[in-house]
Amino acid sequence: MAEFVTDTGAIYYEVIEATEPTGPKAQTLTLLHNFMSSGRAAWGPLLVELSKPYRLLLPDLPGHGRSLGQPTGYEHHAIACQLADLMRAEGADHGHLAGCSSGGMLAQLLVHHRLVVPATLTLVSTTYSVNPQTTGNDHALTPEHFQAARNWMEATARLHDPYRYPGYYEQELLPGFRNLTGETAIDLPLAALAEFTMPICVIHGERDEFFPAFIPEGLAATAPDAELHMVPRQTHALLFRQPWQVAQIMLKFLQSHS
Repeated sequence: MAEFVTDTGAIYYEVIEATEPTGPKAQTLTLLHNFMSSGRAAWGPLLVELSKPYRLLLPDLPGHGRSLGQPTGYEHHAIACQLADLMRAEGADHGHLAGCSSGGMLAQLLVHHRLVVPATLTLVSTTYSVNPQTTGNDHALTPEHFQAARNWMEATARLHDPYRYPGYYEQELLPGFRNLTGETAIDLPLAALAEFTMPICVIHGERDEFFPAFIPEGLAATAPDAELHMVPRQTHALLFRQPWQVAQIMLKFLQSHS
């Protein structure tokens, strides 16, 4: 993995070159993972297919996986600024951008604050605000409600603790997730999405336990050039439970806008 130094530590990341580029120079696709995960843990099952036509930029978010240090309170705007610096350094700031859950929030902040200008934006299992007063969504961000695989908490700890100390996940990342607010995570008015002019692909589980269907529906209806894919019977763990479906949707979308 490569290292990119930030003002709070260092972001560790991978660049995966395209194996079957469709032109003389493959376009870069940046993949941002969800909170408490890592680049490979979240996007790993999709990497073979996505890296055929695209050069991939795959970071571990600050404080996650191998990446060291994070802004106070995991303040997402500060993280977005760090990611923008990395993307510019790797020539990815005008490529394709995709994010899952918290990664999708970061992707929206990157666009909203004009930190990067992506060719397309893919949002998986995410929201434009975690403030109930903004969205009308009263579903709390409670880790225990995450309908992933059995013993997922223990498995998640193994993504982080070996690079820090035993108990890092429970003592640092879990409280960080529980304490996220609209101010520290994201709180965009829905109208802000009307200014997102690039093609947008919204992929969401029909039974998402954190962000109900009206969240992605409102997002897709507001953005000028957006398509919505609601995956039946799937929860917030869509990327982990149905990675092949997400990859299929993404590739079809990206290929139509490359």
